[in-house]
Amino acid sequence: MSSSQIRSFISIDLDDEKVLSQAESIVSSLLSLGGDLKAVERDSIHLTLKFLGNVSTNRVEEVKSALAKVTFSPFSLEIKGAGAFPNLKRMNVIWIGVGEGWSKAQLVFEQTEKYLHEVGFSRETRPFSPHITIARVKSGRKRDELAGFLEHLADESFGTFHADRVRLKQSILSRSGPKYSTLFEVTGQR
Repeated sequence: MSSSQIRSFISIDLDDEKVLSQAESIVSSLLSLGGDLKAVERDSIHLTLKFLGNVSTNRVEEVKSALAKVTFSPFSLEIKGAGAFPNLKRMNVIWIGVGEGWSKAQLVFEQTEKYLHEVGFSRETRPFSPHITIARVKSGRKRDELAGFLEHLADESFGTFHADRVRLKQSILSRSGPKYSTLFEVTGQR
């Protein structure tokens, strides 16, 4: 990737200490079961609204202008349930889900899609499935045990956090994992 390209995405960052501790506890339990996992760093945990991929530096200003049009009131977002993509039989990513507040997150997602489409980004073809990635699965070791543990968390609530910002994030890939920085943010209006 050239320096004139920025790998980026739009997110709602999870920064509630209680919920982050719950996420770490889940990963810790999965590791203690013998799972071959790479945990997402605590300060990188977020709900992705849209992955943009590599964006030229001159288009970043268009993304910021589009994102500035997104309006929402701050809302509570419950973190609830756990699972894996593509499914529990063949896990690549382990996630925690969203309960209460899902529809408000979807409204923010829909605005993000609309305004970014207006400046030339393709719309997402898959339905909105809000989730927070907490670990990546490196191998199928202890898959059945991990699946059983995750099934028990399907209806578990891990707490609620205050979603009051939508951020344009830069992702720099490294051997130790991606490093994120905020390029722009929109704050919800009361």
